[in-house]
Amino acid sequence: MPQPAAKLTFKDLDRAKYMQGGMIKEYFDSLTNSRANGTKVAYAFVMANPIELLKSFDFLPLYPEITSLNISYRGGAPPLITLAEEAGYSTDACGYVKMGVAATMPGASTTIGNVPGPDLLLLSYSGCQIYIHWWEQFHYQAGVPIVLLDIPYVRDFEGRVPRHDIRYVTGQLEEVIARLEKASGKRFDENRLKETVRLSAEAWDLWRQCLEMGKLRPTPFDAYFESIYYMAPITFARGSQKCVDFYRFLLEELKSRAEHGVGPTAEERYRLVFEGVPNYPFFKKFWGLFAQHNARSVASTYPKVAGLVDTGAFRLNPDKPLESLAEYMIHAYCNWNMPLRTNLIEKYVRDYKADAVILHSIKSCRSFSMGEGDMREYLAVEKGIPTLLVESDHVDPRYYSEAQMKNRVDAFFETLDLRMGAK
Repeated sequence: MPQPAAKLTFKDLDRAKYMQGGMIKEYFDSLTNSRANGTKVAYAFVMANPIELLKSFDFLPLYPEITSLNISYRGGAPPLITLAEEAGYSTDACGYVKMGVAATMPGASTTIGNVPGPDLLLLSYSGCQIYIHWWEQFHYQAGVPIVLLDIPYVRDFEGRVPRHDIRYVTGQLEEVIARLEKASGKRFDENRLKETVRLSAEAWDLWRQCLEMGKLRPTPFDAYFESIYYMAPITFARGSQKCVDFYRFLLEELKSRAEHGVGPTAEERYRLVFEGVPNYPFFKKFWGLFAQHNARSVASTYPKVAGLVDTGAFRLNPDKPLESLAEYMIHAYCNWNMPLRTNLIEKYVRDYKADAVILHSIKSCRSFSMGEGDMREYLAVEKGIPTLLVESDHVDPRYYSEAQMKNRVDAFFETLDLRMGAK
């Protein structure tokens, strides 16, 4: 008589994180070996970057935000922040900036190995004015050219982007092609760009399906804390078959979790929507503050930094590669105005049937933290949505008090429990 198939556990269905870890290691190894291999490195931002265009010219993208968060995750932030502050950077300056600059200073030591200097600085001016000053510092250090892309904000309250904004960015991308040809010594190949965009579009579609798994009850994954791992390939490996394969694997794994009824907490007691950048120096402890209450994030805004993939705002079109890249770059999350961002959170609460909203305000990223107090007031007072606002920093461990954070979180869940019990 055939035996029933054994029920799989969460540990059995948590392989995508290890796959992502291997991809991260391979990516950092390629950066470490870039000089020996003669590979040109282009610094770029996570938000509003045309990585597909860089890859068309065989540039290896390096994101100082990603190197900084990985260094911080591995406990290496304090010496780099100290090095930057000793060089004259203010304690109020963005932690990413201080760590990014310090990691390339002579004699700097990081927890991820050597961080190579740039051959090109691609400045997608979007979301934050500090981007300009940050890339200027790299320019002064390395003496390499800055290629500027000015990305307009989404100004319409319905999220519509006027055609002239798309034409404006498309025209800049056409100018960037000439700069990349000169810097790389290679001719532009439109067919290669189209293929890269096609692979990106396929990866984005799969990632959207993964994120929308949060609508299931219970959700099979944490759309904030686990998404921090899962969103990495769409940033550094976009435009590759390996990226597509990762998200196809992840989607199947999440479907298997749903089938076997397992998730990242013992049960799903609370469904949360998260706004803001995580705390990387104490990431697992920060996650634990919510996991101990059997709370899972069903949706979050942070995975949309690189692009608002699950909102229907855009879709990459390989037949119009430059135009669709332009629209994608405009729709980076921090490029949306505050009413749009607040309405998106409210929509997530409704569509994902969430119980509450958590706003994590970080000290040194004004692009995210600006207006979060007003968000909380609107969601809690105007809409009656239980909302918690907590503060720390994304990379600087000096601004995280575990005891204080735990008291705030525990008190919030006690109140939320009473509220939900009264329904």
